[in-house]
Amino acid sequence: MKRLLNVHEAPIILFTILVTLLFSILSPDFMQVENIRLILDQNITMFIVAIGMTMVILLGGMDLSVGSVLAVTATSVGLFLSHGIHPWIAAAMGICIGVLCGMVNGYFIAVRKIPDIIVTLATMYIFRGIAVGISGGTWMTNFPEGFRFFGQGNLLGISFPLFIAVILIAIFIYVMKFTRVGRRVYSIGGNGPAAKLAGISVVRTKFKVYVLTGLLVGIASVIFAAKVGSVQASTAGSGLAFEVMAAVLIGGGSIFGGVGTIAGTMLGVLFMGIVKNGLIISKVSPFWVDAATGFLIILAIVINTLQRIRQNKGKEGDLV
Repeated sequence: MKRLLNVHEAPIILFTILVTLLFSILSPDFMQVENIRLILDQNITMFIVAIGMTMVILLGGMDLSVGSVLAVTATSVGLFLSHGIHPWIAAAMGICIGVLCGMVNGYFIAVRKIPDIIVTLATMYIFRGIAVGISGGTWMTNFPEGFRFFGQGNLLGISFPLFIAVILIAIFIYVMKFTRVGRRVYSIGGNGPAAKLAGISVVRTKFKVYVLTGLLVGIASVIFAAKVGSVQASTAGSGLAFEVMAAVLIGGGSIFGGVGTIAGTMLGVLFMGIVKNGLIISKVSPFWVDAATGFLIILAIVINTLQRIRQNKGKEGDLV
């Protein structure tokens, strides 16, 4: 039991179980298979974007522009489709735009060493403005059937978006745990100057992380546009950055960097999805959903903080 409690993700696992049991008692419909599928389906975009945000926060940074990157990418894909471009080619071009946005952020943050909050705050407005400009303020709609497969199709009896999300989660869990790239990210976030002295290229690693984040947002954008069936440039992805950052922190990440896991973040996304769905299905007034979600986020973060303090004290005791 003591070993289980020392697992990094233990607080969010326990908290998720407790909240699930609570909503199961409040509403018998909560644990229905269809509702569980709905929770997963509604949060596919967050699952994918949160992978990138986890890596950014592990570096000790943040990315406020992910919602705007989603907007400009999804809007661009809509424009490509409206001009008769094949759905697969349009999707690939959209993902490339996401990568390009990540390169812009990475260049100014990693190479030019401008603080990430300033760069991503600026690009948040720039990318959103570009999205609204190229769309002319109109909705992107009437996507062809071949494109809707990315958001609504099935593969081997599994939802295609969920299949893609699971594959990406598995890949990046492996990357962060067992590859040099992952170790470098943790090292830079834990102690940047020491990582530099150890021969780690801080600039290159940071640049790669922001590019990968752009890639992941690009993939999420295609799924988002195909799932919803329409895109409104001025509102698409609004609030996404803060939601995924909250998921990282709920999952045990530290805003100061060096602490957190992809698995923990995925649990954080799932927790937020469960809370929102549970409050709605329990017929709580929608006006209270955001307030209750915020309260539970604070509670989860406090629990994670107390766990880290206890673990640090345990390490100090072992040294003594």
